[in-house]
Amino acid sequence: MVIKFDSGFEIIRFSDSAYEKITVEIQYKGEQLVHINQDQGFQNLEIEILTDYIEPSFVPKFMLSDFLYALSKAQKLLLN
Repeated sequence: MVIKFDSGFEIIRFSDSAYEKITVEIQYKGEQLVHINQDQGFQNLEIEILTDYIEPSFVPKFMLSDFLYALSKAQKLLLN
């Protein structure tokens, strides 16, 4: 499942062998930014910042409100 926003953010819900439960990834303009997983339970969602995956020419600069909106939607997606 992929949810795209006009702000350039995308949320991708997926299952990965590195995690026990469903995980979401937030991308910005096609670049991976974070994974959020629920392996520690719904009340203890973990966020992993994917610094090793960012292209050197990519500058992750965006509106805070857009990022917070994407985080909120990702959290709701995990809880449903």
